[in-house]
Amino acid sequence: MVTVSLERLQLEARRAAGWTTTALGFTIPVWVVADSILVVLLLVCWVAGGEWKERLRRITANPVAVSVLLLFGWLLLGTLWGGGSVQERALGIKKYADPLIIPVLISMAMTVQERNRALVAFAAALLVTLFLSFSLSLGGSLPLGEPTACSQLNSCVFKKHTTHNVMMAFGALLFAVFSWKSQDRWMRWGWGGAAVLAVSNVLLMVQGRTGYVVLAGLAMLVFHVRFGWRGMLAALVVLCVAFSSVYQVSSSFRQRVEVTTAGITQWDPKVAVVEDSIGWRLEYAYHTAEIIQDHPLVGVGTGGFVQSYRARTLQAGFDVPPHPHNQYLFIMAQVGIGGLGLLLWLFVQQWRLTTFPGDRATGLLARGVIVAIVITCFFQPALNDHTEKLFYCLFSGLMCSGNDLQGEMKT
Repeated sequence: MVTVSLERLQLEARRAAGWTTTALGFTIPVWVVADSILVVLLLVCWVAGGEWKERLRRITANPVAVSVLLLFGWLLLGTLWGGGSVQERALGIKKYADPLIIPVLISMAMTVQERNRALVAFAAALLVTLFLSFSLSLGGSLPLGEPTACSQLNSCVFKKHTTHNVMMAFGALLFAVFSWKSQDRWMRWGWGGAAVLAVSNVLLMVQGRTGYVVLAGLAMLVFHVRFGWRGMLAALVVLCVAFSSVYQVSSSFRQRVEVTTAGITQWDPKVAVVEDSIGWRLEYAYHTAEIIQDHPLVGVGTGGFVQSYRARTLQAGFDVPPHPHNQYLFIMAQVGIGGLGLLLWLFVQQWRLTTFPGDRATGLLARGVIVAIVITCFFQPALNDHTEKLFYCLFSGLMCSGNDLQGEMKT
């Protein structure tokens, strides 16, 4: 009787975990508090699910899960050295704990149905975001209020403009794939129209420059998947034409490009930057590179970045950031070249698991997740920022999980 009850509990916990990933797919673009609650619920379901021997086998047999554990282990070891306070070290390792969701999902062997359900939920949330963004751009108001720095001229919704554009750029790819796989004519046109609106939202309505680059990277991925390496040349031509056209048509896009160019050309490493986001990023990268030069092998320790940066720049009057707005520099400054190597190895292993023979659409989305996060990491600490990090962890875990990694995607 006890055995039957335990098996029933484990079965229900596993079922609840699947629906929790669906709910996370919807909340990640729109609601931070719900994300945190659902992550805790997912972990509770994982603990209650049992099957520890089989789960351990799945984790050790999956190179992505092993790579995540190696990276986290190295970051955990990084708390043993450096000059950060105990609180800074604890906060630092806490921010890197979320990628453990990837081996958690892999250990539960999430099904193709659960993966597709989460993708549809994510698409639904982005459709709501897209509708509200267009409404705000046309002069409407949001019932929940706008995020900081968002307005009719910068119509981000739920998130700041940088995060909004990264999510919407991937949304454009997701909508396009749904259009490709839809059997119904009207559904095909509907998803295709949503993809076009998402692209216009990124380029013409929201001022997140990281999203511009992510969108370009995803476009090159699509051309590569469709036409091979020769498609990359075609993609460059298309992107150049598109860039020139949008630059001429959109004053907002043109202003962002000109601000970026001015920030790069006017930056002086010996002068503290004032109210210039591009200048600040260059300044942070410059001084972080100096920290890396002094500590190339093991860095300044997990959580030791701020103290090390402050010691180097405070007397000169430079701003002290919590991170250098670049994940690769950030992780190398903290745990050295070994940490950077483990991060890149994770991306490589993940790319190798995204072939999906017979299901090019799912393979395209799986690689789209990697391309989006790899590009985002150049401009912000994507494995520390809440939304980008959970987006990557959820869909990486789902894409690399399951007994049937080659199942057909159904939309």
